[in-house]
Amino acid sequence: MGAWKNPPAAPVLGVVGRARTTSAFDLQRWAPSPQAAVFVEHFWSVSWDLRGQQPFDTTVITFPSVHLTREWGDDGARHGHRLPASLVHGVVERVFHIRIRGRGAVVGARFRPGGFAARFDRDAAMVTGRVERAGDDLFGRPLAIPDDIARAGQVLDDAIGAFAGELDPAYRTLTALIDRIRTEAGMQRVEQVVAASPWSERTLQRVFRRYVGVPPKWVLCRYRLQQAALAIESAPDVDFADLAARLGWYDQAHFINDFGAMLGCTPGEYAARHGAPH
Repeated sequence: MGAWKNPPAAPVLGVVGRARTTSAFDLQRWAPSPQAAVFVEHFWSVSWDLRGQQPFDTTVITFPSVHLTREWGDDGARHGHRLPASLVHGVVERVFHIRIRGRGAVVGARFRPGGFAARFDRDAAMVTGRVERAGDDLFGRPLAIPDDIARAGQVLDDAIGAFAGELDPAYRTLTALIDRIRTEAGMQRVEQVVAASPWSERTLQRVFRRYVGVPPKWVLCRYRLQQAALAIESAPDVDFADLAARLGWYDQAHFINDFGAMLGCTPGEYAARHGAPH
């Protein structure tokens, strides 16, 4: 464990203002085992000790991913659930806000888009926008996850990797398709995604809803918005019109509207709060 731990103060894709908040909490990421990697992008943990300090607000521009977490701490409850708790976090359609206080920790598995549905034969849309307790039926048996970062990560890895079923071919196709959406700058429209897939648009929409929990248009927009926020945090004096064009928006006005709908502020306001110093 520990392939990625509190890197030097630098922007992090999806984590708002991370370069300026590295002292507030300890963030780690590590790779899954080969067995779990079929479904999981990475494991992660966040821990903090803010005793005697003010609570801290953090914001994440979420990925199209379901998370399975083990959470504990002296703050008593999170996301409407008493601690300690094992929780399933569906895809968050806007941004994820949380206020951390006292002392606490979270260990999580970030599933590949579609990975949670493929591993557990669940409809991802049923948990979109929701945080639910992970019941004993999730793994077909009670799963004792200790409140310890290293051991909890190992228990989750072992349990997720112990998959004895037959993998749905649609999931493998979807995984390759989403990798292209994420990495190919020219993949910006739903019709391009349809052309790159073996499915009709109607089937594509159905596959995304079942496996990812959100439609393909949302996935396309979310990856571009993450890149836009990262660019604003990484370089001073970003030209918003150029940024909008590079990332595939029809014009700057559409970019500003989408950015504001997600983060509740304009790109200029975001730059004033979180932008790279001159």
